[in-house]
Amino acid sequence: MYRRYSQREDGTMSLSQINHNRIRNVIILLLLAAVIALLIISVPMMLGKNNAHMLYIQQMQKECKEAYTDTTNLSRTAGADSASILSRVRSNIHAMRVINNLNSAENGQPFVEDGKLQILLNDVDRFLNVLSTGMATGEYVTALQTGLAEMQDIVVSLE
Repeated sequence: MYRRYSQREDGTMSLSQINHNRIRNVIILLLLAAVIALLIISVPMMLGKNNAHMLYIQQMQKECKEAYTDTTNLSRTAGADSASILSRVRSNIHAMRVINNLNSAENGQPFVEDGKLQILLNDVDRFLNVLSTGMATGEYVTALQTGLAEMQDIVVSLE
């Protein structure tokens, strides 16, 4: 029959064909090693991303619970410690907003709408303004507690 031009009459391959096969085998081996290395690197990253998402949820729930708990300690009249409690509530809401933005940047969608968090911050600011005037603060306490209770319902249902 016909024989390949690279084979000799005795059926062995020429030296150039052997070198060509070695180079091909080395390239295949390197590509295989690269694929395995990518798999080894990417699997823990995928698991870590899911772990980070769960940590965000836990921290968001913790911040919301702390803010709500602090608002239950606010008095209906301008108490001496109301300003410090409101500053803690404000920092909790700000932390929720930062976590929300981080999740939005990583996963493409926030846990809650930023507008809802902004409304809570506005409630705190209004409360602080009324607190500085010495007027009754009962309706502001109620508005803030209601807003944080609604936020807590949303945050508890996150997955």
